[in-house]
Amino acid sequence: MSKKILIGIMGTLLILSVAGCDDTLTNNELTTQSDYKMTHAKRSLSTPFHDMFYGFRMMDKFIAHEDYASAKILSRNLDDEFHDAILPSLIAKKGKTFAGGIDAKYDQLTEAISQKNKPQIRKLIVENRNNIKTIAPMLGVSVISSE
Repeated sequence: MSKKILIGIMGTLLILSVAGCDDTLTNNELTTQSDYKMTHAKRSLSTPFHDMFYGFRMMDKFIAHEDYASAKILSRNLDDEFHDAILPSLIAKKGKTFAGGIDAKYDQLTEAISQKNKPQIRKLIVENRNNIKTIAPMLGVSVISSE
């Protein structure tokens, strides 16, 4: 009789230990998935920031060669990327007023390109580049080389 009780207790302990492992594995898998999502979110923001810095360098070159048409196209493309990828996160983090100020400076750059105002364009490229450098860390994006 004691053998049957001992076997019953051992079986129960085995079942409980396996059930406990299952919950632990599930929690570990969930933690890993959420870590991946955070990494992916930061990674998805780093590309638009890289594009913005590269775009400002290219815009400088276009303006130096007085290729205002290419600069205007690039400016519009960067503006779209800013509005799609960066601005929503910036609004969520810092509010509409702050984000609107950053966006207004970029709109001034686009307007200066349309007017072919070379000194103003160069000034606004520097200001917008500095704005991007400022907001990148706020959104958790590391900016190592931006020039």
